[in-house]
Order: sequence, then C-alpha cells, then structure tokens
Amino acid sequence: MPFGFPSHQGLIAPLWRRWPDRFSVLGLWVGAIVPDIIDGVASLVLRGHPGQWFAHSILGLLVVCAPIGIPLTWLVRAIARALAESTRSTVRRLGRWITSVDNATSWRVEASSVWIGAVSHVVFDLFTHEHSKLLWPWLDEDPAWFGAAWTSTWFRVSPPGYADYSIGPHFVAWTLLSVCGAIMFFRYPPRRHIDH
Repeated sequence: MPFGFPSHQGLIAPLWRRWPDRFSVLGLWVGAIVPDIIDGVASLVLRGHPGQWFAHSILGLLVVCAPIGIPLTWLVRAIARALAESTRSTVRRLGRWITSVDNATSWRVEASSVWIGAVSHVVFDLFTHEHSKLLWPWLDEDPAWFGAAWTSTWFRVSPPGYADYSIGPHFVAWTLLSVCGAIMFFRYPPRRHIDH
C-alpha cells in the first residue's frame, strides 16, 4: 500500500484542488486512511498479524469504513481545534493548519467525502498489493486482477510486522505511488480557509 499518510491523501489531491467546495478535505483525508486504521486494529486483535482484511473490501467500505470514518473525522477536528489553542508553538501550528484547511459544509458532504476517500484507498491498494480482499474479505485472496506477472515475486523480505513480504511489480507500484502521493500532498495543499 502507499503509506497511509501522506500518500493516500496526496493521491486524491486533484479532488480537493479541482472541486474545493464539493468535498470535505478533512473527510477525504480521514477516509483515505480509515481502511488501514480499521484493519490494522481488527487484524492484529482478531488474527494476530497486520494486513488487509474486511475494511479493504467492497462490503467493508459500506459496513465499517464510512460509519467509523465519520466520527473519526469529527474526533480529528475536535483534537485539531484543541491543539490550535495549545501553548506549545509547534503543536499550535499543526492544529491551526488542520483547522485552516477544514472546509466541511454539511454532514452529507462530509459523509460522502469519507466514503470517497476510503474507496480511493482500496482502489490504490489494488495496484500496490500482492493480494486483494476486494470481493472476498474472508478468503485468503481475490483473483489476480492484473495477471500472474503483476503479482510475481522477485524476492521476499521480512520487514517489521510482516514475516514474509513479496517484492515484485506490485512493490514497484507501491513505491512510485507512495512517492507520488507524498509529493502531491505537500506540493498541492488544500486552499486555506480563513473563516475558522
């Protein structure tokens, strides 16, 4: 997967840059990371190891990502507002920056933004993972969407948290999308809102 932050958020930067009034920037950002948050906790607790699971499926997008992502967006907003009042300058700047790009106009816009962010996460993960949980989260893997060559393994490594991680074409896509997303996030920040 591209790094949960800032790559997934940066990859959807064209949405908030092109149509800033149609999306909640904070909702898109939280939605773009919520599948990893949900599956990170659920997979560790219930399966004993990290990885894609229910939240990375179409069913999971509908059943858990939006219902958890919406209150999580509200929590991030509340924390950012509290940080903006901090006496520590670095913490205050972070809180003020988050609140300055927060442009939620209605709960419908925020809910749809969270859902769109979560969908974008799962779509980008399709290109960057050896396996997918898109259709069948309870099975080990979905069909090979891009053929056997895409999921071929050049060699395997054991990074922290993974006993056996495959390096191949999907990993090259992961690296490129991670770098591209981070660049887009920092190069094309949301327009600042001064009404907060």
